[in-house]
Amino acid sequence: MSNTVTENQNTSSTEVSKEQVNSNDDGLTERQLQSSFQPPTNVEQVADQLQSLNVGSKVTMRCDAPAFTPSSEVTKTTATSSTTTTTTSTDSETTIKKELIYDLKKYKHDYFISELSCSFDRENGKFGAPTGICALPDDRLLVANFDRDSVLLIDIKGVVHHIFKDLPTPKAVIFNAVASTTQAVVATRKEAVILDLTTNKVLIRSKSRGFYPWNIQFIEDRGVYAACDPSGERIVFLDANLAEIGVWSFHDSTQDHLLQQTPQLYQKVYPYAAYFLGNDTSFVLTHRQDKCHLHEYDNANATPKSTYNIPQSLQSYSIYVDTAKKCLIPDKLNHRLVSIDKDSNIEEYKCKSIQEPYSLTFLSTGTLCVTDWNKSHGTSGGISVISEVNLKQKQ
Repeated sequence: MSNTVTENQNTSSTEVSKEQVNSNDDGLTERQLQSSFQPPTNVEQVADQLQSLNVGSKVTMRCDAPAFTPSSEVTKTTATSSTTTTTTSTDSETTIKKELIYDLKKYKHDYFISELSCSFDRENGKFGAPTGICALPDDRLLVANFDRDSVLLIDIKGVVHHIFKDLPTPKAVIFNAVASTTQAVVATRKEAVILDLTTNKVLIRSKSRGFYPWNIQFIEDRGVYAACDPSGERIVFLDANLAEIGVWSFHDSTQDHLLQQTPQLYQKVYPYAAYFLGNDTSFVLTHRQDKCHLHEYDNANATPKSTYNIPQSLQSYSIYVDTAKKCLIPDKLNHRLVSIDKDSNIEEYKCKSIQEPYSLTFLSTGTLCVTDWNKSHGTSGGISVISEVNLKQKQ
């Protein structure tokens, strides 16, 4: 494990952007499904091809699975670098996001969860290119299982508690205790859905056309959801019922003449991830010409306030920002986490369990959990658990 500030300039271009999606008589293969994560305009193509899968609208779960319990009465202690705040579990997720200031130098221990223990459905209780991840108030994890069209509910010991199925190619999942203690919002192939964790049913679906959501965040001070739609060069704002109420466009109007004359030369801007803080401030991670860009925005007028000078070879599809405006970014191409502050000071974090990191979340204890597509363990990805203390000795 190492903490450095060096940048490897000799890294080859991302493998993600090199793969092409082709349909066949047997449907899409696992590798073809993964290729929908590339920046080019094949997002719409992949979604159309996936229609051949004929995925039903009902979310199913094995009848012998244990009942979902939100553990709403649990009291937790949330540690930050400067304060310690005691909160009930119903608002612990909110407290973490508001008060946690991470310090990568404190993370000295890590291990990788590749094999899962599932007593009620061993066939489906496996990782399949895990993407989005979020923590519940009791520190269990909801994991978007992209290749298996499901969301897993697991703990950091690798025990599966639930499998929510029939959620086509989920890319993100969030749990918002402010809205409901028993619901999650999932970004699937062509829509965002509100999933009831107790009845295992989709309660509400978004109705936006041409909508291919990637990352989703609940903006508490506005009471709305912000969903990144890279194929549409926009961030779509949804109300509590997932109805579209606004759009933030990243379309470059200075290139409109190219769309009419030589559309192949038009350079699209793909907003893959956004993180909204208070005081009308947000951070948006975009892709353009196979390069990542990170900007801080003033939400009042949707104009950039500053540009973060991230490493040129970085390739990422998610971002976390703490209250000190430090940005933590999984770098899938270069097998690391990258932290960058408002003064453009860069810190690199590498450890054995970080190979192809995709998305991350923090537990109430400050432990960091990162979805990873690493297949060297014989599974289709897993979760890297990174902590200040040796959790394996405590298990």
